[in-house]
Amino acid sequence: MTKPLRAAVEVIKDSIGIPRKVLEVGSRQAYNQNELADVRDFFEKSTYVGLDMQEGPGVDIVASGNSMPFPDKSFDLVLCLETLEHADKPWLVCAEIERVLRPKGIAIVSSQQNFPIHKHPSDYFRYTPFGLKSLFPGLQSKLVFSISPPFDDEVKLNPQHVIVVGIKGENEKLLKKIKNNLKKNIQKISVHKPYTHRIHEIGRLLRRAVSELFFRQEIEFFS
Repeated sequence: MTKPLRAAVEVIKDSIGIPRKVLEVGSRQAYNQNELADVRDFFEKSTYVGLDMQEGPGVDIVASGNSMPFPDKSFDLVLCLETLEHADKPWLVCAEIERVLRPKGIAIVSSQQNFPIHKHPSDYFRYTPFGLKSLFPGLQSKLVFSISPPFDDEVKLNPQHVIVVGIKGENEKLLKKIKNNLKKNIQKISVHKPYTHRIHEIGRLLRRAVSELFFRQEIEFFS
């Protein structure tokens, strides 16, 4: 979870009203992420359930996202934030999200296209906006967008965060409202990194430029 993604989720939350029952898939908050990754406080007036395959902060039910222990049509809102890249069978998780959503229910799903390999406990996939959208054929209305620094058109070509807001049913009016609110709140979403992080980023870009100048390639073995 990053500050820009958290801000975007808050804007979407403010656009959709108060859901009665909320499910967060992949709710365990990683080390040093408690305040940033905890979006439960956005939904204080809702019944909130956090599901994860591991015990930890933010987890109410330990279970696999591939087969969730809930009846069909149980939730008004399902969140799955920065989780699908850690699922070895993400298509099953997405099918379960669709199954447990009530008619007219909303799913907010985010993952990454451009981000380093990170475990928790494993890391399997990256998603283009088109790929993430394709995993939700049962959500009839979908808004897809990305969040990324503006370097070299990364937000268009190689974004960090890819987000799908999907509705189980037709509701283009609500998606238009969400889209407009995201545009209006771009300053809130575009959170600047601390100064020291910017210096680190500049150093990383310079090292990359030098490596590419000399056409240096490396090989890394994972098994």
